[in-house]
Amino acid sequence: MRKYNPYRNVFYYYRGPSSKIEGQYDKQIEDNTTKALINTLENSEKRLLMSLLKEIEIDIKHLDRVAYDLQVGKELSRPDAQILIDNKYDIRIESKIDSPLKEDQICQHLKSISSRDGYLICITPREGDKNVVQQINKANMRFITWKEVYMCFKEQLEKARDEKTQFIIQAFLEYLEAINMAPFNGWDKKDFEAFLNIEDDPRKELRLRVKEKLKQYLVELQRLLKKEPLFEDLELDVGNIAQDDLEVWGVLCNPPLKEKIQRSHLNFSISSNGFFMGVTTEGKIPATNLRNRINCERGRFLKILRKLGGYYLIIQEREKVQPRYYNYLNVAEICLRKDITPEDIDYIFKKTGQYELFAIKCGTRWKRDYYDETLNKASFLEDSVKWMKSLQDYYEFALGGNS
Repeated sequence: MRKYNPYRNVFYYYRGPSSKIEGQYDKQIEDNTTKALINTLENSEKRLLMSLLKEIEIDIKHLDRVAYDLQVGKELSRPDAQILIDNKYDIRIESKIDSPLKEDQICQHLKSISSRDGYLICITPREGDKNVVQQINKANMRFITWKEVYMCFKEQLEKARDEKTQFIIQAFLEYLEAINMAPFNGWDKKDFEAFLNIEDDPRKELRLRVKEKLKQYLVELQRLLKKEPLFEDLELDVGNIAQDDLEVWGVLCNPPLKEKIQRSHLNFSISSNGFFMGVTTEGKIPATNLRNRINCERGRFLKILRKLGGYYLIIQEREKVQPRYYNYLNVAEICLRKDITPEDIDYIFKKTGQYELFAIKCGTRWKRDYYDETLNKASFLEDSVKWMKSLQDYYEFALGGNS
């Protein structure tokens, strides 16, 4: 079986020597994504363009002659693309990936549209960018996210009549997935494979893609969890990936974010082995406080664990390698069931006392072999909310609440 390679996609690009810090990488991927969109529209049935226009409420009944262009305009206004319909409708497109939507730039684009039937379409990954469009408040402006473009095209893929259109739309959808501009639809096999044979990925490109996907997942989960009082103020962080890292982690924690190690937090990680989510207590002070609380409130802790059938409680030794960097070694693991006993609580207390530095994790995990059953489903996000809610009592206990 061949490992996933994004370059097999007809739209994926070979990244040049540019640096994201300099802003060049961002412009490179924006230009490539705009070109991929235009190529898809130009080489597909006209119904694809019609469906996109309908999605953003541009009412054009017939598409007899359609011309496409890239990087149009001059001087202060140079939209990323243009669609000219029947020499009458002049539709300009401004697309963004990482960079923000700027009001001044948009106003310049609007001034350059001379046709009475001209429109400016802004496409970005952020729903919040709609506020910029609403503030400008022009009748010939439209806004759509890349996720909405993805959903619109995916619906049309099922209606496509010829093989060429099917191929090009499918390739474009896969491209949006590769750059994390598609809705989160669960974890795919290629996400886990990104951490295999990392020597073949010296630029960390595959792992960085998974990192961005994890961030996308946590942003959505953070939004959904806000409905729960215990989780309403959570802040988000995703770890950097070193050259030899075999996993990527993310956290949701109570503010301030910079002190996440000093309090229990929600922890998520993905590696070649699978996906983990749970509550982690790892700083020396919070871990010691949790150990003492387990000893003082054994009855309450026992009741909490008995409700977490199928979850795991993991004890790790923390070994300090250098300032702010630790190795973690699993030294005990308990599969939680209804028949957890007081002796198990005593074991947890004694085991954690054997190490100067330790971490306690309580959560659930899936091996990558189960990706078809659970991980690779659009419902994984909503299911994650249920699993997090199941951990509320443990999380509150670990934080030191309601003693």
